[in-house]
Amino acid sequence: MSELNKELLEQTKGVAVEVYKDAVSPIVKPIGEILGFLPRTIKLALSGWEKWIINGEESLRLTAEAIKEKVKKIPEEKLVEPEPYVAIPAIQQISYCQNSEELRDLYANLLTASMNADTKWQVHPAFIDIIKQITPDEAKIIKNLPDKINDFLPALDVILFDKERISAPQLLLTNFATIGLDIVENKTNICRYLDNLVRLNIIDFPTHYGVLDDGLYEPLIQSELLDKIIPDFNRSIYALDYNCKVIVITNFGLSFKKICCS
Repeated sequence: MSELNKELLEQTKGVAVEVYKDAVSPIVKPIGEILGFLPRTIKLALSGWEKWIINGEESLRLTAEAIKEKVKKIPEEKLVEPEPYVAIPAIQQISYCQNSEELRDLYANLLTASMNADTKWQVHPAFIDIIKQITPDEAKIIKNLPDKINDFLPALDVILFDKERISAPQLLLTNFATIGLDIVENKTNICRYLDNLVRLNIIDFPTHYGVLDDGLYEPLIQSELLDKIIPDFNRSIYALDYNCKVIVITNFGLSFKKICCS
């Protein structure tokens, strides 16, 4: 086990929230001291990393403050020691969330759940890797996903075909939806966001669902954003068709949302 892991393991003993607040101190300070002894040229080259270390410490502090408030809601008799295989990697990853309150909040919820006897064993260690691989916008989308497995949201693919039906249709765009568009910052990335959430097994586009209400998809088809993100094409020769489908949350995704987004 590395020295870093040994230090974090020692710091995670017990359930006192102050452990998380102080955990970074013995790690960050020696690094800062080491940088101070380096030759000037090397120190200049690493100045960006020194700033990252400082920001990482602040990220841990903010997360610890959030955990402190969340833990207050747990009955004292329900407070338990978090498992090291959850707490240690989560603490290590928090330092990467310097400017994202959204991602810090996911880690804070995860760590809080790991200290609650009612939810401790619902915290899957893979949840840490999920947070590591999503953007703040994707975190917002997850929070807006359905709370039930059998609920769904409309989505569509955009298909290009020539009006004379000479050539085969072409798939222009896949997995377009308007979920979270009112809160995400980079709206034109919506399809990529959804693709990533499929990759992480948070959502799915099941083929066995059939939706008869065409009006459900009209807002998507008429969306101004859709016009912006589909590639240009010659409208005198080609036209668009749509493959209507649905988004559902997976069992794994629902567990992640309940633990990390509550």
